[in-house]
Amino acid sequence: MKKFNKGEWSELYVFFSILADGKIYAADENLNRIEQTFYSVLKVIRENKSYTRDEANKLILIRSDNESLEIPIQKFVDMAPKLLNEIRTARGSSFAIPEISDLLNDIAVTKVKAESSRKGDLTVQIHDDYTGTEPIIDFSIKSYLGGTPTLLNASSATTAEFILSHDIDEKLAEQVNAVTSGSKIKDRIEFLCANGYELEFNRLLDRTFYHNLAMIDYKMPELLSLLFLSSYFVKGKKISDVVAYLCGHYYEFSDQELVEYKVKDLLVAIALGMVPKTKWTGLDEANGGYVIVKKDGDSVCYHIYDRNRLKDYLYQHTKFDSPSSSRTGAGVLNISEGKGAMKLTIQIRFS
Repeated sequence: MKKFNKGEWSELYVFFSILADGKIYAADENLNRIEQTFYSVLKVIRENKSYTRDEANKLILIRSDNESLEIPIQKFVDMAPKLLNEIRTARGSSFAIPEISDLLNDIAVTKVKAESSRKGDLTVQIHDDYTGTEPIIDFSIKSYLGGTPTLLNASSATTAEFILSHDIDEKLAEQVNAVTSGSKIKDRIEFLCANGYELEFNRLLDRTFYHNLAMIDYKMPELLSLLFLSSYFVKGKKISDVVAYLCGHYYEFSDQELVEYKVKDLLVAIALGMVPKTKWTGLDEANGGYVIVKKDGDSVCYHIYDRNRLKDYLYQHTKFDSPSSSRTGAGVLNISEGKGAMKLTIQIRFS
């Protein structure tokens, strides 16, 4: 059986849990379950098959173009906590769970996780109490079972370039790059500041990511880049704290209420569909919202109707993260004819 990490196994756990419970509970802005608010799941769609409860809530009916199966709901009720325990106690970055193979065969599941090209990880049909309709929607899944997940992964596409405020000689540049402390990027930036230099935003290296950010606001490429730069001066790098720091140090972005609004829009856009390397149309691919698996295994969601709660949750529970500089090549001061430039690779993680 193939090996997967805890986040990938969590997608299957959510699938089992929803079939066992028949509902998804909503969460408040602090990720607490709201007992009186839930969405009844009529159908789960996976690998071109539909999984529905029968009217007596005793069987899961599995249908596709060429087959029809019936599985007792109790199998999912029994398996969900077992799978949760396997995920929580597993060792290593990736692992197999052989005990689940028979059930996967019984329910015609061949893939543990959704395709990586899709932002939506879970496709369900729900009964919508607001409209009385029964829409088919996609949820994105994030799991805390394997540690804090990332919201925006670091890559060459999320790299911003900064230039020095004035020329620098090669000897001083060598001193900058000679800084090899555990927090070398921060220390290099502080060394430059102590010597009278400022880092000024120049560009995002990836044009697609630039386009996607500009879809939110034409100043967003610069704003996000300066926020990430500012995070090196903020303990804990919590996004709400970094916003406060930036607004106090950059006149152009001194309106904190406005910046907070734009940053919340950015976080929701990333959560629901925008990825750096694919041109974004402004639409939510995960058009249902977000399902989050908490450390205790409780699964809760932010439906698209709860957008304000999702905004507040993301804003208060995310932080900037510094990916490995050896992997990204970030933090090196490059010199050309006295002009200095440094690249920083942006990553956002849940806190």
